[in-house]
Amino acid sequence: MLLIPIMVEQMLNSLMGMADTMMVSNVGSAAISAVSLVDSINVLVIQAFAALSAGGTIVCSQYIGQKNLKKATESARQLLLAVASISVLVMAVCLAFRTPLLRLVFGKVDVEVMDASKIYFLITSLSFPFIALYDAGDSVYRAQGDSATPLRISVVANCLNITGNAVLIWVFHMGVAGAALATLGSRVFSAIVVLWLLSKSEK
Repeated sequence: MLLIPIMVEQMLNSLMGMADTMMVSNVGSAAISAVSLVDSINVLVIQAFAALSAGGTIVCSQYIGQKNLKKATESARQLLLAVASISVLVMAVCLAFRTPLLRLVFGKVDVEVMDASKIYFLITSLSFPFIALYDAGDSVYRAQGDSATPLRISVVANCLNITGNAVLIWVFHMGVAGAALATLGSRVFSAIVVLWLLSKSEK
């Protein structure tokens, strides 16, 4: 009951980047290359946030098992604060050094691909604090034995991402910027909803 929703949710997290790649395919090869290249960095960052949040899950689970809800709540708050602080720092580094980072990781690529990569990386980097907060909230729910709630949020977020991609890429012709904005919007939604639900359950 706990494992299957987690597996599906992880698949949906990967689907978000895949959806961006697939839906910019009609923009051109440079757009596809840019999204694919930048997503290789984004996935690494997101997995790091997920691992950090998993550590918080262990602490929260121990206190919940001890029926010490006060300590469990305090641990959850500390996890959210730590993840938020680290993710903002990572975002700032990526924003400040995005061009050197892209050149370091990918080396020499076509100018058109690099320009598109800079745009996509700039916008998706803004989503790092939100995906980190969502991961932390997700971990708190898992500590309580609830993996269904984060799954439902992830399903809605992916639908928003796909819809946003369709509108921004195909209707407004925004290319990689449209794909990145749709991803940013869906991650903002995920973070806000999971934090709102946690605040409600705390009351």
